[in-house]
Amino acid sequence: MFSSPNAIQTLDRQFWIYHLWLPLLFVLPMLYLFEQTTLDIALADFWFQLEGGDWALRKHWFTYELMHHWGKRLVITLGLSMLVLYIASWKVDRLRPWRWSFIFSFLGMVFLPSLITSLKHLSSTPCPWDTIRFGGGLAYTHNLHFASIANAGHCFPAAHASGGFGLFALYFAFYPFVTKYRYRLLLPGLVLGISFGFAQQLRGAHFVSHDLWSLAICWFGALLLFKIVWRFKSPGIRTESGEAAP
Repeated sequence: MFSSPNAIQTLDRQFWIYHLWLPLLFVLPMLYLFEQTTLDIALADFWFQLEGGDWALRKHWFTYELMHHWGKRLVITLGLSMLVLYIASWKVDRLRPWRWSFIFSFLGMVFLPSLITSLKHLSSTPCPWDTIRFGGGLAYTHNLHFASIANAGHCFPAAHASGGFGLFALYFAFYPFVTKYRYRLLLPGLVLGISFGFAQQLRGAHFVSHDLWSLAICWFGALLLFKIVWRFKSPGIRTESGEAAP
């Protein structure tokens, strides 16, 4: 799957079609749909009724202990592993060619969830379990309704799912060195992000759109970070032309 560490030299037109324009064509209509309809409520209501008219899985061992509690620790461990590998690359010759990928992975896995957490503090969007319809005391609001409600809301975007979607950083970190099947590198971020998000939906902690927004922000955030950081490629990385990267 991985080639020798000879990196791509430029981000060409095809790169931007597949990583910017096509994702935009997919995600923008989806986000618009959720913001203009009550689809979020309908999907949450389906799970709520399936659980007996209560969020029965809110404290369940699988959704809370495994997916939320230990899932968060798994992501932290993965991020710290990238940092350890980066530090080790200064001493271990075999790791040196991948130094840029290790530090980019670590930075992305820290930056992307932190961005989502910061946005949550600006939002007054309530969680499903906080809304009147599902046993809480707050009125449902769409995600982009930023009315200030003291000590309420702060449930959008989905922070826990962003821990999984933050692994998109791994895809961009190793993208330049992959010869084929590079899209397999998306699987860690997609599998963990969607799994974390679905578990939170079953707990009543988030609407579907919260996770969709987190996916979009993490993807485009990782793309932007890749565009910026790629300008500062490690001198040890060699481009396809065989010249040391600037």
